[in-house]
Amino acid sequence: MKKPLATMRLLLTIALGTSLSAVAFNQFLIPNRMLSGGLAGLSIIVNNLTGWPTGVMVLLLNIPVLYLGYRHIGGRFILLTSLAVLSFSLLLDLVPVQAVVDDLLLAAIFGGVVNGLGLGLVLRAGGSTGGTDVLGVIANRKLGISIGEVLMGFNVIIVAAGALLFDLTSALYTSIAMFVAARVIDTLQASHGRKSALIVSRYADEIARAINTKLERGVTFLYGEGAYSHSQLKVILCVLTRYEVAELKEVVLQIDPQAFMTISDTNEIIGRFAAHNPLRALK
Repeated sequence: MKKPLATMRLLLTIALGTSLSAVAFNQFLIPNRMLSGGLAGLSIIVNNLTGWPTGVMVLLLNIPVLYLGYRHIGGRFILLTSLAVLSFSLLLDLVPVQAVVDDLLLAAIFGGVVNGLGLGLVLRAGGSTGGTDVLGVIANRKLGISIGEVLMGFNVIIVAAGALLFDLTSALYTSIAMFVAARVIDTLQASHGRKSALIVSRYADEIARAINTKLERGVTFLYGEGAYSHSQLKVILCVLTRYEVAELKEVVLQIDPQAFMTISDTNEIIGRFAAHNPLRALK
């Protein structure tokens, strides 16, 4: 019973997130001649040059990217990302393009806020809206380039294209919208990409095996003692990325619904740690 409810909650979160992003695009950014980062921004450029629907372009541009993601990443992240891309593409062509504010600064700020909330919700569900997120993960794994460098490089290209397509003012307001969206996402994601989880459960061995198998993350056993019962117990320590937190919760609670977990930000890691998104091939 819990698994269908958890799946439904994930789907609703993705639907809400992509709806907010579509509203941000069609009622704040696009009517005020602003772009966005990633393939969505490129889709807006193609729409202005050709008139082709923005949502259709988002889907078409993401198809090869998702295929590459399936080949090189796979797993739950790509599945949820594919669902988010489909939802976002559909909503972009359904939500009416109509400016709700005429002031460019307000449009940039609130467009960034609404878009950041939408993208943040999709990330919290364990996926993304595709595009450069997926390319960044692949580049990180194959070339050793950080995901942030890939996203920044692509966004610089988008802003430059916006300056050529519209004008410098629109490009600068686009930069404001991107910055605000990034800050909102960081706030929603508790700002750090790396997390540390402490898990207390009577089924520590089973949970550790599931984390090893399903998340392909290493775990460390710490040994503790209950202050009231004085019983000896194992405490699991696991470090992972923010993309894997939702799956960790699901894995743990499937085995032990009574498990106690704390998940906190990790500012620095010294030692071996794969800092990219869940890079798990489909079995």
